[in-house]
Formats: sequence, C-alpha cells, structure tokens
Amino acid sequence: MSGLIRFRWIALVCLMMGTLPLLKWGYLEKKNLPYFIAVLALLALFNVLSQGVLAGRENPKQRHVLVQLTVDLLAATGLLFVSGSATNPFINILSVHSLLGGMLLKGRFSYIFALLIGALLGLLQLETFRSTRPFSDVETSELFLQFLSQWVLIGASWLVSHYFSSFLQRKEEKIRLLQNRQQQADRLKSLGALSAGFSHQLATPINSLKLRMDRGLRKLHKNDDTALQELSKAQEAVEKCVEVFTQMNSVFSSSQLALQKVELDQLLQELLSIWIREHTGLVLEQRFTDEVFTCRLQVLAFTHTLFDLLNNAQEASPEAPVMTVRLYRKEEWIYLEIMDQGKGLSEEIVSRLGEPFVTTKIDGNGLGLYSAGIMAQASGGDFRIFNNPVGSGATAQLRFPAEVE
Repeated sequence: MSGLIRFRWIALVCLMMGTLPLLKWGYLEKKNLPYFIAVLALLALFNVLSQGVLAGRENPKQRHVLVQLTVDLLAATGLLFVSGSATNPFINILSVHSLLGGMLLKGRFSYIFALLIGALLGLLQLETFRSTRPFSDVETSELFLQFLSQWVLIGASWLVSHYFSSFLQRKEEKIRLLQNRQQQADRLKSLGALSAGFSHQLATPINSLKLRMDRGLRKLHKNDDTALQELSKAQEAVEKCVEVFTQMNSVFSSSQLALQKVELDQLLQELLSIWIREHTGLVLEQRFTDEVFTCRLQVLAFTHTLFDLLNNAQEASPEAPVMTVRLYRKEEWIYLEIMDQGKGLSEEIVSRLGEPFVTTKIDGNGLGLYSAGIMAQASGGDFRIFNNPVGSGATAQLRFPAEVE
C-alpha cells in the first residue's frame, strides 16, 4: 500500500507538470482548468488520508486495494474527459492502471477492475467519437485504429501483469510449502537424533533392570501372588520401554539405508497380497493406473511403513472394513494413498501427526507415523495425513519423486 501511495504522488506531480502543455496544445480548455485543479486537489487529499490510515498495513485486504485503484482510475478518467478524452496523449496512463490492477489484485477483484477500465475507456472513446463527428476532416478509420491500439495496449498490460502475478504467487506458495516441509524435516531429524541419544543412554540400564527383574521373578516364592502380580506388571512396563527404544533406534538407523530403484506398482502389489493373506474378512480396493511407476526408495523401510499404515487404516474403521489404496502419478511425483472409512481426525491432531509420541491410539507411541515421515524424506518425498474431502475417514499419503528414464 505504501508503494501505491508513493506512485500516486508521482502521478500527481506529472499531471501538474503537464497542465501547461495541455493548455498550450488545446487539449485542456481554460474553462475546464478549475475542474482539472479541483480533481488534482481532491486526489491529493485522498492520498494524504490513505497515507495516514493504510500506509502502515503490510498486507492490506484486496477490497482496500481495489478502492485505492478505483479512485485513481476515476480521477484519471475525469481529468481525461475534460482534456481531449481518448485523443489526449496521457490516455496511456490507463495502461499503467491496468498493469497495477493485474499485478496487485487477485481473483475476482482483478477481473472487476479490468471490466471497469474497459467500461471507462469505452466512455472516453465514445465521447471522442461524438465530439469529432461534426468535423468532416477527421478520418473515421484513423480514429478507430487509434481506439483499437488503445484497447490492445491496455488489454495487453492487464493480461501480462495478471499472468505474471499469478505465476509469482504460485511460485511463492510452492517456496513457502517447501520451507515448511524443510522445517518439519529438520525438526524430525533433530527429534530423531535426540531420541537416538536418549535411547542409547537408557538402553543399558533398562536392559539391566529387565534382567534383574527376571531373576527376581524366578526367585520369588510362588505363593506370594500380590508381589508376583506387581513384579509381572513392572516387567511388562520395562519390556514396553525396551520395545520403544528399539523402535526409535531402528527408525533413526533406517534413514541411513541406501535407496534402491524399484517399480513401485509391482512391489506394492506383492506387499498387498502378503498383507491380505494375513487379514481375512477385509475388502481392499486397489486403484492403480496402467503405467509403470519407477522411483528410488528404501525397500525394507517402505515395507514396514506400508504395513503400519494398512494396520492403522484397519484399526481406524473396524465397523467398515473397506479400505482403498491408490497409486497414481501427477507431474514428476508418484502418490501412494491409503484411505480408511473411520471417524477422521481433529485439526489439532492432523497438524501434529508424524511427530514422535503424538498418536490417537491409547497404547500407541506415534513412532510408526514418525518412521513413515523419515522414510519418505530419505527418499526425497514427503508424508502427510488429512481427512477425506468426501465422506468420513482419513487418508495417509506418501509422495516420491518419479525416476527419470
């Protein structure tokens, strides 16, 4: 907004400097000079007010920008209307407004402003045609050619600026998405390194405790049921700790595995057939496109991740044992999606899923989804979970870069 206000000051100075040339060359009549000056004064006053109210806003709303540009456009049109209309050399200032509108406005606001410029240009040209019609020495074809060139210039200004603005916006969103993913990847790696360090330091005393408890249980008198039950529960808790530490170490070490070039469609069909044989009574709908999906990934880590995601989908929808597996390609990416028909997830949980120890399961630890994120990132892709846009349930999505043949 500050740049737009500064631009208006520059335009006001240029119009003031052009007043005398317009009078000298006959584009501006002396009787219209007070009106011309009044419009400039009102525009300067509006600029002062805008500078006091909106200049400090870094991200003004689109409707505020539309109002600012519309006021400029109406003022410029009013000044042109009393100084030659479409024959005024300064009519090219409308192309500057068109350029700014296509660049600063987004979506429907940009189209509204483009229609407004077209309507005002048409009015100026109509006034020029009406005022020159009584004069027989004016060539109509030459006048229409001048009108056409104005339409081409203003239309091209809007199209070019609108296209590049949309292009830059898409690039900015992509860069922001990549930055967010990089921050998430760095956070996960830091958590992985921290977890691996803790598990390494605690593994020895935990294992020692487990061995001593095993010995204590063997030596404990079998008639002492209360002590035996308490020690058995303590032993189960220790074994759970050992399992978590082991899984954390395996997750961190799996990120160092070498990538292998595989045909993902064939590998996926083989793994799905194994999983289906072990889970009877389920309906697994497979949606594959008829093409070869070649990528590089860690086969062992991918296998563990796939089975974990399938098990999660099964547990999420026990009353509707129908799951869907999709494999498709979009541009340079290969997408693998596993959809369940459960109750879905809250937005708070969705935003944090994939971090260690963040889970919706009562007895879960979140390391399975964390492992999926590490595996995907190690393969150059990413992993995310989102609620299904249609119906109930959620979708776990893995994305891998397609191998260039």
